[in-house]
Amino acid sequence: MRTERFFRKILVALCVLSTYLLYQTHDDNQRTLEEAVTSLATAEEQDKEEEEPKRRPIVKTFFQSLEDSSSTAPSHDPLLQVWKEEWEMAGFEAQILTMEDARKHPYYDTMREAVEKVFKTDPYNQYCFYRYLAMAVTGGGWHVDYDTIPANFPVRDAVFLPTNGKFTSHQRFVPALISSSEEEWSRVAKLLVEQIPKKNEEDGNSDMYMLMELEDEGNHDIDSTEKVASARDVVAGKRSINCKVMNHSFAVHFSHSAMMGLYNKGAYPLDVKSPNEAKSSANRAKAIKMIMEDYRDQCQKSDTKK
Repeated sequence: MRTERFFRKILVALCVLSTYLLYQTHDDNQRTLEEAVTSLATAEEQDKEEEEPKRRPIVKTFFQSLEDSSSTAPSHDPLLQVWKEEWEMAGFEAQILTMEDARKHPYYDTMREAVEKVFKTDPYNQYCFYRYLAMAVTGGGWHVDYDTIPANFPVRDAVFLPTNGKFTSHQRFVPALISSSEEEWSRVAKLLVEQIPKKNEEDGNSDMYMLMELEDEGNHDIDSTEKVASARDVVAGKRSINCKVMNHSFAVHFSHSAMMGLYNKGAYPLDVKSPNEAKSSANRAKAIKMIMEDYRDQCQKSDTKK
């Protein structure tokens, strides 16, 4: 198939060249040359359309066991498994990054020194910073939190990074879904480390709050969109989905706070007896699967998909 397209391009290009050589001295035949050039452009576009659907865009997440920071083996965390299943079902290639990736970045030691001063006993927030380095050293691209699941995210829209790879967070300053080139991941990682000394405990020490501040300062060339919805906005009630919100979102963020919001308003799909049960990884995974099944049943198989 690739060979056929290659020779088709060559044939069209030869036609353009021969037309130009034949009619270059005749102004009245300019239209013929323009049509030949248009044919070449059309052939290029057709090739692009044929090729893109066959490419599975890559999405990556960062996961490191809090119990064993040295482990680089694939985790059997149920939430992570649901994440991988749902993204692959949506047509993406899902990859899991770990500390092993982050340590390969030349800026790792500098970042480690900075974050360990602030988060001495908080490996979770340390890992939130290290994921920027892991993304950079693996070529950049789309990073997705492992509690963020695809909704109406056309695969074709993810083949190429938006805004030419400029660092862009798609849930405002919440880093649930980020698109960025390799260079941009490294650039923003350094900006976050430089932001650490400016923080105090009352401001909230996390990469999320620092991203918010960088965006608010307005001079760091960081973009944001609102293409990721919170779970509390897409679940209208127990086993009831807001299809309009879901269908206008690339993904849904099932954060701890969002899942607690569902529990508090009686919309949590599982019958759990306490907030701790609602927040457990196993129950969050089961709840997400149920919500996504409800979405496919209520929104993708009806006239509500718009």
